[in-house]
Amino acid sequence: MKDGQGRYAPLVYFQSWTGDHWLYLQAYVDSGASWSVFHLDVAQLLGIKLNRTSRRFIELGNGNVLPIYLAKIRVRFAGLEFIVPAGFSEALRTGFNMMGRAGFFDRFLICFNDRARVLTATRIGRSSRQGAPNDR
Repeated sequence: MKDGQGRYAPLVYFQSWTGDHWLYLQAYVDSGASWSVFHLDVAQLLGIKLNRTSRRFIELGNGNVLPIYLAKIRVRFAGLEFIVPAGFSEALRTGFNMMGRAGFFDRFLICFNDRARVLTATRIGRSSRQGAPNDR
């Protein structure tokens, strides 16, 4: 998809559970990010009470530290429903949410084909995930 500046970027849609309905979200797929990080207003949309989450600090690739509130969220992505850890931050200075590896990359083979401007997410079968934790 194209980002806000009209450049092609690995942006995907997925759904997250709010407690009474599914909400569509968009995120930039970032294979270098350990966790997914969303803007703080997404936590409000999902009904997450930040005072009931743990506060963490994650180091970014440039050495800066990003404060996040870490919670678990229920998502639907590529035909599968599961729980992922997600951070929420008021200091996220990107124009998009970030989809990181935790919870996603252990369930899907993610392939970036920049030439064709295609991102594919192929579900990894249980038999090929030997030693992986059970789906939640």
